Amino acid sequence: MNVFQHLDELKDSDGVGNDAIGLSEVFQNLGYKTHFITRLPRKGKSLVSEFHLVDSFNYPTHSEDIHILHYGGSGYQYTLFQNLPGIKILRFHNVTPSRFYEHTTTEDIFHAMEKFESLSYLELASLSIFCDSVWCDSQFNFETLSSYNFRNPYILPICKRYQIFPKSDKHSKNKFSLAFVGRYSPQKKWEDLISFTSEWLKEFPEAECYCIGSIIGAFDGYFDRLKDIVRKYQLEDKVQFLMGKTDSEVLSILNQTSVFVSMSEHEGFCLPILEAFGSGIPVFAYAAGAVPDTMRKGGKLFFEKNFPSLMQTMKDILLQKEQYNEIIQNQFSALKYYNEYPFSTVISGILKSGIK
Repeated sequence: MNVFQHLDELKDSDGVGNDAIGLSEVFQNLGYKTHFITRLPRKGKSLVSEFHLVDSFNYPTHSEDIHILHYGGSGYQYTLFQNLPGIKILRFHNVTPSRFYEHTTTEDIFHAMEKFESLSYLELASLSIFCDSVWCDSQFNFETLSSYNFRNPYILPICKRYQIFPKSDKHSKNKFSLAFVGRYSPQKKWEDLISFTSEWLKEFPEAECYCIGSIIGAFDGYFDRLKDIVRKYQLEDKVQFLMGKTDSEVLSILNQTSVFVSMSEHEGFCLPILEAFGSGIPVFAYAAGAVPDTMRKGGKLFFEKNFPSLMQTMKDILLQKEQYNEIIQNQFSALKYYNEYPFSTVISGILKSGIK
């Protein structure tokens, strides 16, 4: 029995890549031989699975095979996925609305993203016709597809186990520094984090802000805008853009900070929040997209970007040991849910229930 996961590129450091690798391990435990079919060659750590390129795929396939298409928007040529024999499962991660690219990138990029969004939803309509099941990684993504007639819909979180570090009063050691992790793309609202940092430094002048991410080539204009904002606030020695970091390096940086702050306004899951939970630092996140469900009552949500109010809330928690320990413990409790999630049992049950 074979499981083929279809995706543009298998990366070690993003949510889709972590999910795909985690699912391959689950299917291996269930007795399947696992494969990845990608457009771009694999560059990460070696894995037990076999790798194939879309353009040269010639592996023998059978009607009892399982094919999983990881979908985060238009781009992957899914004709092969559609035509190969076997069960077809859509793994839906989200589609970023084009409105986030208006006034944050160039006019050409914004119009390209409008087309990307429209094409993505046209593709989803097509996928709903022939897919046997859809597995969403959050309630938010499940609701995004509510207007489509996908058969056998399920919600399964990102398939990953998270490291948990002993709790400690980290803010006393690193000058109340801030951090966030994500791509440098407009929906993440990095500009709001930078603006907030300028206010935070008035209370904690020795703090720094670690912006841990990656540049998307098409959105260079947005990253340039972020650097302009840093210069505007004269934060060149306080805001660090850290790129090309491995998962272990990201965790190491988080362990050296005091607070994780998410200003993002569109998240299909937001895996970095859970990594911050495991790092034992308090998480404060804007309540948008899948974030409230992903946090599972861990961390602290805020519902408007009122910086004075947010600063007061953060200070209250950071400077009062009882509140600080409570939020850290609640985050560890939320993380326990994910680390104990019975992926093998759930997936085995779905398959036995018959999704053809």
